[in-house]
Amino acid sequence: MASWLVLDWDNDQFHVLSARASGADVKVSQVATFVPSEPLNGGSAERVGTALGAFLSAKGFSSGTVVVGVGRDRVFLKELLLPRGSLEPHEEANIVRNQTGRDLTESVDHYVIDYTEPMTGAEERHVTAVAMRKDMIAALQTMCQTAGFTLYAVTPKLFGVSEALRRAVGPAASPIKPNQLNVVLTVGQRWAELCFFKGERLVQAQALANGTLLVGEIKRNLALFQAQHAVEMDVNGPDNLYVFGADETLETALETGQPLPVEALNPLQPDGELADAIPNAGVYAGAVGLAVLWDLASPTPVNLVNPKKTTAPVSAARQRMMIYGAALAVLAIFAVGAMGYVLVDRRAKIRDLNAINQLQNEEFNNLGQERADLEAYKEWEHSSVRWLDELYDLTARFPYKPGFRITQLNASNTTSGAKKGAKESSVGRITLAGVYPKGESQGVNDMHSAMSRDAHLRSSIEDIGQVDFKMKIEVSAQGTRRYDTVLSVPPRPPTPPPKINWVYKDPPEEKKPPVEPDPDDPDPDGGSN
Repeated sequence: MASWLVLDWDNDQFHVLSARASGADVKVSQVATFVPSEPLNGGSAERVGTALGAFLSAKGFSSGTVVVGVGRDRVFLKELLLPRGSLEPHEEANIVRNQTGRDLTESVDHYVIDYTEPMTGAEERHVTAVAMRKDMIAALQTMCQTAGFTLYAVTPKLFGVSEALRRAVGPAASPIKPNQLNVVLTVGQRWAELCFFKGERLVQAQALANGTLLVGEIKRNLALFQAQHAVEMDVNGPDNLYVFGADETLETALETGQPLPVEALNPLQPDGELADAIPNAGVYAGAVGLAVLWDLASPTPVNLVNPKKTTAPVSAARQRMMIYGAALAVLAIFAVGAMGYVLVDRRAKIRDLNAINQLQNEEFNNLGQERADLEAYKEWEHSSVRWLDELYDLTARFPYKPGFRITQLNASNTTSGAKKGAKESSVGRITLAGVYPKGESQGVNDMHSAMSRDAHLRSSIEDIGQVDFKMKIEVSAQGTRRYDTVLSVPPRPPTPPPKINWVYKDPPEEKKPPVEPDPDDPDPDGGSN
């Protein structure tokens, strides 16, 4: 028969419970509340432990396996989803440690981290990670050691609430079912804890202040929880709000201030006279649940004193590897000696190469003028425009239509010292003005588009009227071989022969000389009498 001594650390007091377990039957024999004269911390742990030992001795508590339950406000909880498939225990623990450390406000080295075991056969491997500061665990160990006990486990009392619920509703059917949602409220001295369960798995837990705002906070958390699980078709409930430790005033306020029926429970109900003798038995719910949980111990509960290890166990293969490593270290010593000899030889070669480099640098410096001339030529090469090629390309792109002509053209360099590789915007500029037939402005746009497709040109139409236009072209330098535009002049249409209009005109009348009258003719006019 196992004997358990459970200390429920509730704010600044400890609810102490002594229980004996035989199989799954746990019998609570004694309960008490220890209120230390000062808060427990690293500096006061020995004094609190001395006072605790005296208190337990005076109350007649027998020694046993000590389990300390801590409240929600003293631990960090995070639900994690582990990868599917089999993992080595140390690999699983490392995954939990790394993912939990991302959300901690301090270095993960300041915390002890343990987690619940994944449920057997579940498709999704949910676990709940628990982190608690190392200094708090050290203070609990010092307190128990000073009180004359050996601390066996530190675990959140939240995990025992479901077992306390199962025990308190007996002999009625337990509400802890795989697809049943349950809500349990545990009311303490100044704090209350609201726990949400899906079957046996703790889904969510909130630490709430025990005051006038408690009912409103419970209602808000209930609404959020029900909204989160409303889309899950395979779950039922929650059907009731189970309450441990509520007085009549709080119970009445809960019945009117939130939608679920309230069922007040006594965690010591199966213990007969002890339940009736304790006025506020609800505060022992966490301690009762931990006694049942650690007696069953399947699956292994969270234990922050002895968390799951993050290092792989030492194997025989690893020991062999260590022997091989030692042999390799001996060989490495001889290799270092050989490398020292090689290093001396290499240093001599480096000295020779440095001497050669010095001679080459002197020769390089003597060729300074030649390099300057070459750089000047390169600068000129990359800062000049091949104007004949540019004018040829401009001619090829100019609309070959009647009425299009250039009235003014100006080409000039815009830079005089561009270096090779420098990102100059342009090295030349062409400004031109021209005229075009009325209504034929599309020809100007076509010429602008043709030049815009050339990567080394940036053309812009400065002004365009009804029959005239102005255009500016920025020109960048490019090699001769990149001028590949071909001037294509359409053939002239044949000139028709001149049209001859034939007009017939009468020849001019021949003028006859006047006839002189014949003096012998009696009738010069040819008339008759």
